[in-house]
Amino acid sequence: MIAGSLSFYLCVMQLIKLKSVDSTNTEARRRVHSSGRMNFAVSAEMQTAGRGRFNRVWQTPEGNIAVTLVVPRPEQRQDIASLSLVAGLAIHDALSLYISNADIRIKWPNDILVNGAKISGTLIEADSKALYIGIGINRVAAPADVPYATATLEQFGKNSADQILDMLIARWQDYFELWSGMGFAALKNAYETRMYGLNAQLTISLDAEKSLTHTGVCRGIDEHGNILLEGGNKGVQPYSYGDILVLD
Repeated sequence: MIAGSLSFYLCVMQLIKLKSVDSTNTEARRRVHSSGRMNFAVSAEMQTAGRGRFNRVWQTPEGNIAVTLVVPRPEQRQDIASLSLVAGLAIHDALSLYISNADIRIKWPNDILVNGAKISGTLIEADSKALYIGIGINRVAAPADVPYATATLEQFGKNSADQILDMLIARWQDYFELWSGMGFAALKNAYETRMYGLNAQLTISLDAEKSLTHTGVCRGIDEHGNILLEGGNKGVQPYSYGDILVLD
């Protein structure tokens, strides 16, 4: 990051609340390119064309949470990819305030699982101007036509979308400040204590069709945010991308 730019990145993040959009990531990108403004968040009560990783459809019925956090693209940084894990930390901590008597974990890099069921997903996109951290949270409804277990916040008691959004933004800014000043290594231990499958056998899929997979014992993450799997004759191997499979 260039000298003197940190305070610009860490100014108070404005939240723009909308009723319905096609996609909060798409709406955020339109606003950046039309106004030049960055360091804001845009939320919607409903998305009509939400999307997730590997171009999967992300359903956002009314009452769930869809929000995109926008920050200027950091300059002279080689570790931008680790912000995916920073997002996971922020979401985990925000949702933990509303979930008790359950095991809440970050499935690398940033899905949130509660008792093994997915409650939140994240899609991070970028262009030459900004990063767009798109977050979907199953607040009142969860998709039924997906090949994995799902959960909602409503299962664990009453909650307020406004309060969740405020806490999420606050935690993101706290962690982003640490990342900006000290790098991801300063957050490595915090991430591992919240991590799904640490020291357990995991399978990672390296393509959208799940035809290319590797299996090994998870040994945490490295200082760059890569997941570490140990197995076979290769010892511990880092993976910078992929989808951790939750197997019954």
